[in-house]
Amino acid sequence: MFTNEKLNRRSCLKGLSLGVGGALFAPLLQKVAAAADGNVTPPKRFIFFLFSNGFQESGAIPVGWKRGADAIRQESLKGAELPRDIAPFAPFQDRMTIVQGLQGRHCARGHAGDYGALAGVNSSAKSPPRAQTIDGALGKALPGIFPMVGLGIAGGKNTQATYGTSAWGKGSPIAIQCRPELAYQSLFGSIGATGDDFLARKNLLDSISQDVRWLQSQIAGPEKELVEHHFGALESLSKRDGQMSALQEAGTLRRKAPKMPAKPPKSMVDVTAAQCDVAAAALISGLTNVVTITSGVGSIFGTDYSGISPSPTHGIGHGTIDPKLEVPGLEVLRRYREHHSTHAAGILKKLQATPEGNGTMLDNTVLVFTSDCAQTQHTKGDHWPFVLVGDLGGTLKTGQYVSYPMGRGGQNGKDIDEHVITPTDNPTINALYCSLLHAAGAPRDAFNAGAAPAELCGPLGELVV
Repeated sequence: MFTNEKLNRRSCLKGLSLGVGGALFAPLLQKVAAAADGNVTPPKRFIFFLFSNGFQESGAIPVGWKRGADAIRQESLKGAELPRDIAPFAPFQDRMTIVQGLQGRHCARGHAGDYGALAGVNSSAKSPPRAQTIDGALGKALPGIFPMVGLGIAGGKNTQATYGTSAWGKGSPIAIQCRPELAYQSLFGSIGATGDDFLARKNLLDSISQDVRWLQSQIAGPEKELVEHHFGALESLSKRDGQMSALQEAGTLRRKAPKMPAKPPKSMVDVTAAQCDVAAAALISGLTNVVTITSGVGSIFGTDYSGISPSPTHGIGHGTIDPKLEVPGLEVLRRYREHHSTHAAGILKKLQATPEGNGTMLDNTVLVFTSDCAQTQHTKGDHWPFVLVGDLGGTLKTGQYVSYPMGRGGQNGKDIDEHVITPTDNPTINALYCSLLHAAGAPRDAFNAGAAPAELCGPLGELVV
């Protein structure tokens, strides 16, 4: 039985009709109406964050901990000191699982895994994908207005969109948008955004603020707070657009869009920040439940670490001394991963600040943070570290370090790869992805078995509740 307050809110919500912002706020209104009815069933959400040049073991093991062992290790992360590479995730350590010792020999391709990094099937970006990737599978299982959003961080001034990371299925690639301003347009174009004009989009977001304020005046309680956080995510994009336009206009913001478009972010560090803002807004606004952010978009060549290092990325992976920073390549890679984990943690903080049901959006989200080429640049796929942050509404075990059997191996090239080998009967990265499908409520016996034995591709008891 509803109280009079709930009945009034419910009646009001049914009659809501926002003007220019209607399409953008449709997912929000659905959530608010469900909350007023007391029928909140939060969707599960996934963020995949891939980076290039490997995930050396020391970047994903607590400081001072021993390395691999001959048996499965499963230990609490409570009180553990995280390495610099993933230290920004420390506020979420009780929600974290570090996974070591998974193998991907069956899908490794030397410099990068391409589609194989998320499919667990040997695939080349130069050819059509041979199988569905995990983000494509989850996008189909948990569809939003956009089933899956792919965002790239790529070198090269003219890189707009590319393929090679994600796929709906065999022969069906998913485009990865590498320019934040175009990613914004493709997601929020339904409210009128056009072209590359940052100020026009800022003005448009500003113009719907009256609609939002009216909506807030009509509701109370947790639904009002939800609206505030929803619009806050969009306001952060508006602020970024205003800053970019200010650069173009020498500090003068006009109410009408300038004739020339503002300059989009170019450096790797700036593109990362912008793409993470787009990702957070897309999730919070309910436009999608699955986001993939890929830095390097499956390749060493052609990418860059601008804003961190001027050195060629291939040389960095081989330990070349950075001439400006005067540090070896592995140190550059640690700074690169730390930069990405900082911005990935920023997305999590925004989700944690957004109420949902009896908790926050973070309660129903998991971030998967890993390299697109296993442990090292010249990967053999015999060790593929992962960091997971989030428990998906209690369906994943967290606060733990899980290590499958590992041993020391011969060095690959120069003494910079911290090379680790795993037994050939260790679980594969497919098994991790199968575990995510189970946690999402879309279970399978195995994920993309064939290249690897099915028994190595099924759900992991160490991860799934």
